[in-house]
Amino acid sequence: MASDCTYCPTLEARLAGVAGGLRALAAFIDKELTEEATMSRRELLDVAAVRVSNLADQAQGGY
Repeated sequence: MASDCTYCPTLEARLAGVAGGLRALAAFIDKELTEEATMSRRELLDVAAVRVSNLADQAQGGY
């Protein structure tokens, strides 16, 4: 990213946070589907939907 952009570091930090959140969510879903499940698939979908919504808020600067 351009070094003269004052917005870029904030954007870069947001995107890094969202990327980390997506990786964590993918690992969580994979663990639930491949190892011993701790919740039903319906509950998993509900949890995933909330996490994705939170990540979208984070990407928009909500967190």
